[in-house]
Amino acid sequence: MAAVKADDRRTHNHYGQRIGSKGQRTRQLLIDATVDLLEEHGLREVSVADVARVANTSPATFYVYFRGVPEVVLAALDSVQQTSPRLEELMERDWFGSGGETAARELVDEYTALWHRNRTIFRVRNMAAEEGDERFFRSRSEMAHPTMDRLGPKFAEAQRVGRLPRALDPRACVGTLLMMLERLSAIGPLGAGRDGTPGFEALKDAAAHTIAGMLGACD
Repeated sequence: MAAVKADDRRTHNHYGQRIGSKGQRTRQLLIDATVDLLEEHGLREVSVADVARVANTSPATFYVYFRGVPEVVLAALDSVQQTSPRLEELMERDWFGSGGETAARELVDEYTALWHRNRTIFRVRNMAAEEGDERFFRSRSEMAHPTMDRLGPKFAEAQRVGRLPRALDPRACVGTLLMMLERLSAIGPLGAGRDGTPGFEALKDAAAHTIAGMLGACD
């Protein structure tokens, strides 16, 4: 049996059979129910029966659309992006011009807000990837490509003009930047500022300063 292509996942079940509008609504209900459950529980704690119960359907219906709960999360990831038009505009700017520190802070604000809107599936994706699930590792990597492709040349340009050491790999610099932003986003406004740790705004200020410096920006 041939696998369903990525572009067909919203219109076909995992058997490759086309689903109508009712089937698409049921599929989306299963996705929404899974995301709701994952807000309070880990991926391994959520069962097919749990999802079917929250979606007001049956496990048999669940298996028409998905092989298991991880596949639902992968389907949810198909409908989101880890970038936005505003983020792309900020990344493409001339970082050597004026206002670089301000733009870096706006980039941090935009990224963390986008991540927060999809925090549940991004958090679950990252944890599954770190536990060795190749599917989630691949999803995480693919979703980082737009940022890698835009900022990699910016780091290379900073090297060319002597604002960044030439020994550094530009794409490794972008990867490090993304790890910092993902961790900052995962902490979020609710996790920072506790037990004497810096508040979320202070952490975003520090992240923006680091990004601006790495890109050779000035204010």
